[in-house]
This record gives sequence, structure tokens and C-alpha cells, in this order.
Amino acid sequence: MEETVLIVPSARAARPTARLAAVAIAVLALLGGCATDPMQSSLAPGSDGYAATIRVADAMRTSGDNASAVALYRRANAAAPTDPVPLVKMGGALADLGAFDEAAAAFREALKLDADNVDALRGLGNTLLSLDQPQMAATHFERALKLAPTDPRTYNSLGVALDMLGNHDGAQERYLAGLAIDAENRSLKNNLGLSLALSGDYNEAIAVLRPLAFHPAATVRIRQNLALVYGLSGDLDSAAQIARIDLDDTAVRSNLAYYGVLRDLADQPRASSLGANPVRREVLGAGRTTR
Repeated sequence: MEETVLIVPSARAARPTARLAAVAIAVLALLGGCATDPMQSSLAPGSDGYAATIRVADAMRTSGDNASAVALYRRANAAAPTDPVPLVKMGGALADLGAFDEAAAAFREALKLDADNVDALRGLGNTLLSLDQPQMAATHFERALKLAPTDPRTYNSLGVALDMLGNHDGAQERYLAGLAIDAENRSLKNNLGLSLALSGDYNEAIAVLRPLAFHPAATVRIRQNLALVYGLSGDLDSAAQIARIDLDDTAVRSNLAYYGVLRDLADQPRASSLGANPVRREVLGAGRTTR
């Protein structure tokens, strides 16, 4: 039932403006006209035309039109096959579309061109999390951290991978390391709270998540994460009270039943279910190489 995923509500994709669409059509036509010899065209890397193509694709992705963004990134890649940037951005847009196998392929192609591309490493790792391959994802995050040890996003993603593998102590160390760099990072706090819940430390988890859930900038997802932790702890009254802030009665009942199913799972399957859950991934920005 659709209600069972209200804990992870999907965002509506915004339509690009007519002006943006017109610009995109013009760029597509320009790219199509030079496909036979892109390196001699104005779309060579560093050219104004090439930069404009990437900018329009980025704007389309921001507007929510990931399919059109992918088409533009593909054409940019055809025009400049040795530049990893379009491949990395295309991988992110494909991940946003849920095309995780294609996204992983794009990130891998980018890494063939630049093995030290941190965005590609993190993007591939996040995509592998979505494909339920946390061990392989962790190796990419570890490499990314060696290359860029002060990026809190990578600590965040590595923490999720470790949680999915059942290593909650290791995950919490990574979240705290990220928070030492960015103390107000809500994504790290969110995932730390969930990790504490997976460890069975529900009081600490609630102490971390409750201020986030009632912050003026709180999202539905973070509030529903707090409801989830209350549900895992067995406090269904509090879970229902928090859930009702955003959900109707039917959805609340459905989520309460889901919490019961999660409580009955063994530790690692529960961690895998939560780690690959779009609640976390959206907060992490997994498709956007951020994200």
C-alpha cells in the first residue's frame, strides 16, 4: 500500500520553466549539429558552449527534470569523452531517477578517467548503498576520505554503510567525526540518531532526533524518523503522536504496523532496511553528488 511508504514520502518533481526548456532545446540542437566532430566544435571542454550545456543540464536537474538533464549530460559526454564531469553529474541524475545500475556504470566510467575523483567515488558508493551493497560502498567511501578527509558528506555515507553492515559503533564514530567538522549538520545528526536506535540506545537516539524534529527547519522525513525510533522502542503512543503531525490516521496505523515488523527483525536485516531506506538516502543526498 502507498501509505506504508509515507515514512519516506517522495518529492514531486518540479517542471522546468518554459524559458529553461527553450534554452535546453537550443543546446540540444547545437550538440546534435556537431556530433560528427565534437573536438573541433565550440563544445570542446572549456568552451562557452560546453559550459552552457553543463549549466543548463544542472538547472534542469535542480528543477526536477532529471530525464532531460541526463540527455544533456550524455551529449556533453559525447562531445568531451575524456572529461569525467558530465559522467559524474549524469550518475547523480540517474540515481535521482532510481536508475541505480546505470548510475553506477556512469560513476565507474568517470573513475576510469579520473581514479581520484572524490565526487565519483562518493556517488558510486551512495549508489551501491541503494543497490544494497554496503561492503563495496564502504571501500569507495574509505578511498574518498583518504583523498578529502574533511568532507562531512563522506563520513555520513560511510556511517550508513557501516550501519547496514551491523557495525554501529564504527558508524557512530564516523558520524561524530563528521559532526566535529560540521557541528550543525542535520544529516549527520539524523543518521547518528538512527544508528543509536539500531544499537538499542533509544533514549540517546530520541535525545538526538527530538531537537531536529521540532526545529523550524525540520522536514517531514526527520519527524517521521523520530516517530520510527519511538516505535522501535515500543512507545507506540509517542510514535503515533509524532506521526500524526504529518500523516492521516490510515498512514499512522500503517506505519505503526511497520515499526512492529522492524522490531521483530534481527539487527543486520533491520539495519539494512533502514540504511537503504530513502529516508536516509534523501537526507544524505545519495543521488546528488552532493548528492
